[in-house]
Amino acid sequence: MPSNCCSCLRHPFARFFFIVSCLVPLGIESGHAQTSFELKNGDRVAFLGDTFVERAIRFGHIETALAARWPDRNIVFRNIGWSGDSVGGRARAFFDPIDAGFENLKSHVQLADPSVVFVCYGAMASFEGEAGLDAFIRNYNTLLDTVATGDRRLVMLSPTPREALGHPMPDPTIQNQNLKVYTEALRLLASKRGIPFVDLFSTLVTSSAGRQTKAITDNGIHLNNYGYTLAAERIVQALAEYSSVKRLSLDKDGAVKEAMGISASVSIDSDGGLGLELQDERLSLSPLGGDHSQNLEIAVTNLPRGNYRLEYDGKAIVTGSAQKWKRGIQLAWEPSNEQAEELRAAVNRKNEHFFHQWRPQNETYIRGFRKHEQGQNAADLPKFDPFIEAEEMKISTLKKPQAYRLTLKRVKGGEG
Repeated sequence: MPSNCCSCLRHPFARFFFIVSCLVPLGIESGHAQTSFELKNGDRVAFLGDTFVERAIRFGHIETALAARWPDRNIVFRNIGWSGDSVGGRARAFFDPIDAGFENLKSHVQLADPSVVFVCYGAMASFEGEAGLDAFIRNYNTLLDTVATGDRRLVMLSPTPREALGHPMPDPTIQNQNLKVYTEALRLLASKRGIPFVDLFSTLVTSSAGRQTKAITDNGIHLNNYGYTLAAERIVQALAEYSSVKRLSLDKDGAVKEAMGISASVSIDSDGGLGLELQDERLSLSPLGGDHSQNLEIAVTNLPRGNYRLEYDGKAIVTGSAQKWKRGIQLAWEPSNEQAEELRAAVNRKNEHFFHQWRPQNETYIRGFRKHEQGQNAADLPKFDPFIEAEEMKISTLKKPQAYRLTLKRVKGGEG
């Protein structure tokens, strides 16, 4: 080995990366699961972790994406994340000794009664740097041993990267170096235990002065609405391999030449336009930030020269020349976008009801050391159940794509 390489490996973090590169199986790409994984009919999914997990209920993107991935399966989700939490349940201790936090964590998992647990820790622990890595992995192992009872399946998520937002926000370079080390340690841990692992640290692109992309955080640390949209996309893509491409190719007489992610029947209207009866396999999640890459692309060949307008319920979606329709036009909006937003709204309402049930604001008075004063009010917590169940019923309906009709007709205008 060259002398300069030996010199580099004297640094503890460098040695760690060298060992990981030798041990991690080849062919596994960053951000992809190491084992096949899917949610099954009847699964109950718990999201367990720190601030990243708790804040996810503000936006609903992750649960919405997972629900939409398997629209015909009955899957229930419960978020039991806790801001500032550690693998030892430190933030869940309330006014009790720190060790009580882990007992509370176990009771929270029991409350969710999951068959699948998504686990996400490491963001706070990474502030300890190299000195805290061994203890973190040791305690993470203890957590996994505790949670993985019976035939319960686990998924591990990495922390997310820090974003450079410029002055007066701090430079995240050193912390990102720590997060990279912790992410690789988690990848190795997941590989050893045969647990699917999703690398959000390496696959989320952050904004910076030299990279003019849309910011994914509110403050350099916590993901914003756009950031959670991207995280949801990464999670679903990593765990459940499927094509998100939705494409329909027709000729001018309505014959379907290609249909991907959608089924279609086409008729010729009385005015010579095409009537498209469409049924999506899955919802196209609502476009955000100008990205509508999951939306339907329609191509129509052999149209006579002219302009053609695609309509939904009498309203124009897009107009293009015959040449543009021949190449294919990806829709910036489609009906399933609105249904996906309705689904996410129902997910958010359900999560809000559940949060207030298992995390009541006056916890100290209801179940804590002052429960002798207002503990009788704990009897009201089950009253959230009907509201939760009502939203679950809406979610079950909204995640199933509904059939819809589009029409393509020639319009007056320039030739194309």
